Amino acid sequence: MIKKIAPSILMLTTLTGCLSTAPQMTAEERSQMIEMQKSMLGAMMGGANLRQQAPQAPTQAPVEYLSELELMEQRLLVNATGGPALFVRNKDGILINGKMFNDFEGSVANLGADRFTGQFTYAIKNFDGSYTLKYHKANSEQEPIKIANIIRKGDLFSVETVTGKKTSGNAVIPTSDGFILGRAGSAFRYKIGEGNIENITLIDDYHIAQHQNGDAASTGYILLEKDARDKSDSVGGLFDSVSALGSTFGLNELNDYVLVNIEDGSLVPLDISLLGKNVTDHSDCRASKSGLYNECDKISFREALYDKNGLKNNSHYYWSIDWINTSSGVFAFYKTTTTIKVVDIQNSLVHTVFSRMLGVNEFTLTEHANGKVSIEAQLGFSHEKIEDVEEFIRSNKENAEQMTKMDQTI
Repeated sequence: MIKKIAPSILMLTTLTGCLSTAPQMTAEERSQMIEMQKSMLGAMMGGANLRQQAPQAPTQAPVEYLSELELMEQRLLVNATGGPALFVRNKDGILINGKMFNDFEGSVANLGADRFTGQFTYAIKNFDGSYTLKYHKANSEQEPIKIANIIRKGDLFSVETVTGKKTSGNAVIPTSDGFILGRAGSAFRYKIGEGNIENITLIDDYHIAQHQNGDAASTGYILLEKDARDKSDSVGGLFDSVSALGSTFGLNELNDYVLVNIEDGSLVPLDISLLGKNVTDHSDCRASKSGLYNECDKISFREALYDKNGLKNNSHYYWSIDWINTSSGVFAFYKTTTTIKVVDIQNSLVHTVFSRMLGVNEFTLTEHANGKVSIEAQLGFSHEKIEDVEEFIRSNKENAEQMTKMDQTI
């Protein structure tokens, strides 16, 4: 500090000396010299004071967290009104009892819902790219309550609950009572207002599927996807193709997707292939010489629920697998290349409800307010429907087979 202001003091001293020794100086010139001295002295002291005062970093208000008890009280307040509801997903969002559900903070990206209670947790994508998890109940008089913030960086999701719990993983699945976080080889369940984080046992070579049609909290089951083989492994790629072909002709089961019970770890194998998740994107295209088709220089593949025209990618597992609660227990529905099947998990029976050698296109489940479940399938250009799945299963035993058992390697 002394070294920095010394030259200025020397200059001021020189001016003072000039002032005292000047032989001929008018009163006006003397007044100007004095003002110059004051100005220099003020600049020197002001600069020194600024250097003495270290810059203050802006203070950030501390985050205020809720206790788990306070969050539970908010949940109970939401649950005090409202009731059962029918939830339907579509491309534009979520329908609850036939009406579009919206959140003013962002677009609804996903949900886990229990139609018997009307309780649901949903994720909204905010306008800044982050996500928020909220809890609500159909027709409740209360506003939805916030339960967590999510930041996504690549394939990693960082989650912070409103109670201060922080964690991260590769998948976040909303459930009707909270959410499930998935990592490679492990998964954890968070229930709203409960302090403990529950561990979910997974099986080797499987991970939690990113897209879930059923609600893990109300059904007790979550969907697992088999780990993909190394794309550079030509032998593995060939094996996958042969396996899919064998499944088409009924020679073997794939079990690339399984349902696992989050309480006891029991498995429900589903004869679905990993192939079919991707859609094809073409770029740098131009009309061919004949004009009958386009020639494209670049072709890429990506996983998608919809193609570029907004149509469902019916080969994706999300549209091929569903599981729901019924009065007869949990039923799992899945589509193979040529059949649509229903798994009566409680009785370990698999029923074929639709079959077509030339292939089946898609199926749609309809859950009715009285608890009845209908299923409609598109078989080529025709549509067939079963009004009451439970009644159909009870009266059609000839198309039933025992559910396949899987080795559970943990």
